[in-house]
Amino acid sequence: MAYHHGNLREALLERAARVIATDGVEAVSLRALARDLDVSHAAPGRHFADRGALLVELAREGFRRSIEAMDAGAERAGADPVVRYRALGRSYVQFAIEHPSYFRAINHPEVLARADAALAEAKQAWFAKLRAGAEAARKAGWQPDVDLDALIAFSCAAAMGAASLLSDSGWREMFGDDDVEALADAVLDLVVYRSRSSARGAGVARKKTRSKRKAS
Repeated sequence: MAYHHGNLREALLERAARVIATDGVEAVSLRALARDLDVSHAAPGRHFADRGALLVELAREGFRRSIEAMDAGAERAGADPVVRYRALGRSYVQFAIEHPSYFRAINHPEVLARADAALAEAKQAWFAKLRAGAEAARKAGWQPDVDLDALIAFSCAAAMGAASLLSDSGWREMFGDDDVEALADAVLDLVVYRSRSSARGAGVARKKTRSKRKAS
C-alpha cells in the first residue's frame, strides 16, 4: 500500500492497526510500516520516536474511539440509567469486536510500560465514563446496597473479559457460537440483570469490611 499524500502520522497509525488485526502487535515495526507506505525508513521517525511511541498513540486513540462508541450506545439505549449502563459495557465489547487492533493496543504490556500523561488522561476519561454510568444506575435502583467500587470492578471485569474473548477468533471458535453479538448480549445481561443475589452478598461483605477497618 503506497502512501501518496496527506497526513503520514495518521497513515502510520492506520497501517499499524491493519497489521495488528492480521498479524498481532508483535508484527508492528516502523521500518515495515515505512516499506508498506512506500516512504523512507527515516520518515516515521519524524512522528514517532520508536515502535513503542506509536503503540501508545494507538492506545490513546483506542480509548478515544471506545468512549465515542460507549456514548453512542448509551444514547441509543434511552433514558433508563440501568439500561444505559448495560449499553456502556455492551458498546465496549462491540468496539473490541469491530476494532480489535485498538483493543489489543490498549491492553498490551509494552503500552502499559510506556504510558505517558496523555494516555493516562485518556484512560481516566474512560474510567470516569464508566463510574458515572454505574453511579447513575445504582441511584436508579441497580444493586443499591452493593459497594460502588465492587460493582464497577465486577462489571468492568466482565465487559473486558468478554471483549478479550469475543474479539479473538481463536476463543470464539472454542465457544462454538456463530452469533457473537447474541453471546455478547447474554454476557451483559448476566452482569446487569441477573447477578443481583451473588453480587449483593459480595458487595455488602466488602462494605462491612471497610467499616470495620475505619472503626479500627
